[in-house]
Amino acid sequence: MSVLGIALLLVFGIGRVLGSSSDGSSAPDQARQAGAQTRAGPAPSGTAGDERGKKDTRKKNKKRTRPSAGPTAPVLVDPAGPCVDSDVVVTPDITEAEADDVIRISLQLSTRLAEACTWTVSPETLTLKITSGEDDIWSSRQCPTAVPTRDVVVRRVVATEIGVRWNGKRSDETCSALTEWALPGFYHVVAAALAGEPTDVQFELLEPPRTVVTTTITPSPSPGDGGKKKRKNPDPTQPTDAPTDAPTGTPTGATEPG
Repeated sequence: MSVLGIALLLVFGIGRVLGSSSDGSSAPDQARQAGAQTRAGPAPSGTAGDERGKKDTRKKNKKRTRPSAGPTAPVLVDPAGPCVDSDVVVTPDITEAEADDVIRISLQLSTRLAEACTWTVSPETLTLKITSGEDDIWSSRQCPTAVPTRDVVVRRVVATEIGVRWNGKRSDETCSALTEWALPGFYHVVAAALAGEPTDVQFELLEPPRTVVTTTITPSPSPGDGGKKKRKNPDPTQPTDAPTDAPTGTPTGATEPG
């Protein structure tokens, strides 16, 4: 083989070696880069994923947090039988009271011991009177029709209300309507069940509102004008119709010098 052939073989071999080295070194680098681009890593803070997680947590907390229930109404039991009169408490109350008018008295009925029982309200089982110091003003004993007759359920935890009307006057043996009105001032209303402890409550009888009457007074004509009204003279330069001692042509209605 000639020297020229040997030289060509060496150049060809060296070129193949260098080409294969270049391809082998670049392939692993390309694989690692592709892997880095497709690998899923942890989401950075402040991303949409974190916001969705916070919203889900708030929704769960809202579901767990419930408003506290308010006070529950007491359980009303059925009456076990008739009430013992001495166990019934009668508490009177008067919210508005004006003299010279009918006054409503509210009676709150409750029991001391029994949870619930039936009781017959009547003038025989309930007494009511109104006093002013040692002066007895009105009494249901003298006016028994003021107390209604009815059967009610009386409980220990919830009061039962009934109404009684006082005519605002004194009472007498016949409960007549000819007695005097009670005057404005402070009074006591005392109520009690048969054989029960009385309850005394003070109230004020107010002054009734005064009605103001306005009267329009029409002046009557004087005796000397014969029932005719004088006509005002619109023009001071013209004479009036009324007779005058002034000379003719003298104007009337002149004002005094200031």
